[in-house]
Amino acid sequence: MVSYSARKAWQCRISLHHILSKLLPGLLSSMELFSEYTAAATCSMNFNSPGGTKVVCEPKVCPMLENMETTVLMGFTNLNPGNTTGYLAVDNTNHLLILSFRGSRTAGNRKADGQYQQRDIPWICQGCQVHSGFYNSWTNNSEYIVAAVNMYADAYRDYPIVFIGHSLGGAIATLGAVLEDWGRDITLFTYGCPELGNYDFANYITNTFGTQGTKGFGVRVTHTNDPIPKVLSNDKNISKDWQYSTTSPEFWITSKNHVPVTEDDIKVIYGIDNKSGNLGTNTSDPFAHNWYFGDMAGCRGN
Repeated sequence: MVSYSARKAWQCRISLHHILSKLLPGLLSSMELFSEYTAAATCSMNFNSPGGTKVVCEPKVCPMLENMETTVLMGFTNLNPGNTTGYLAVDNTNHLLILSFRGSRTAGNRKADGQYQQRDIPWICQGCQVHSGFYNSWTNNSEYIVAAVNMYADAYRDYPIVFIGHSLGGAIATLGAVLEDWGRDITLFTYGCPELGNYDFANYITNTFGTQGTKGFGVRVTHTNDPIPKVLSNDKNISKDWQYSTTSPEFWITSKNHVPVTEDDIKVIYGIDNKSGNLGTNTSDPFAHNWYFGDMAGCRGN
């Protein structure tokens, strides 16, 4: 893994292949696989599943998942507040438990997005403040989800647990991993995740879910000039009393929409609020938010 003593890397761009072997074997393929699991959170066949069904997307959207032995253990939909939606699944091909959260699709989701006033969470870390809407979307539904994850984690003791999500779903996945005491390491993959809180909270997340996190391993993926990961820093309608910061590291995809992503297309950006990646882009492309390793909408009609 990348040593925290090598802090010269905090303000530079590093090609993924340069550190790939030091992070996780097959990190690029893991990013692609988990992006498909994330896309599948948009599909009613998964989030409405009573359990026992295969994780699916619309045809050809999630080709890796089509060839894997997967089972939805539990779907959940429109948990209020925030219309929190997603599913818990087991991957018996890769021996993983997957908790996937859907991004913004409903009025309730968008209401949660817009509740950007910050609230204090001193029991998590001193000086930390978090986005109110994201916080409520997790904490008001956490008891139900935590109980299910713990039950299946006991049943699949040797399976690592992976929390994933796109956009709002990435925010909820991150807070679920960070705010709870799971008693086990959690792996966290997010795509197009918005900023979650102030600098102190970003620093806490970096320390707990960075490349050498104390609670797990985190991968925050961004794409070119996707507006969502930087919107809370740049939105002039948001009071400067609520300062937002990005977490570190950032895995920044630099290739265009609708093209395969290679290791050379991904730059690893170290440093909170580092503008060498997505945060420093001067334009915004909403289509970049919907395309990462593929279409982030596994199902268009749901």
